[in-house]
Amino acid sequence: MPAKKSPANQRLGKAIRSARELRGYTQEGFARNARMDRSYYGAIERGEFNLSVDTVLKIAAALEMTASELFRRAKL
Repeated sequence: MPAKKSPANQRLGKAIRSARELRGYTQEGFARNARMDRSYYGAIERGEFNLSVDTVLKIAAALEMTASELFRRAKL
């Protein structure tokens, strides 16, 4: 049975997805650009992982924004 998704991880995943879509990336294209596995990245957008600081920074850099902006968008 999969672990329950936390509301914070779900909000962060939605904020990441929204920022990715605004920049015109597909999930696969963005994952490739960020040098991440597409299935892992997809799980991030679904809020299935508690992300490390390094991963948040990597995603934020690929989105050309700061980690703090991602957290603001997620209302965290």
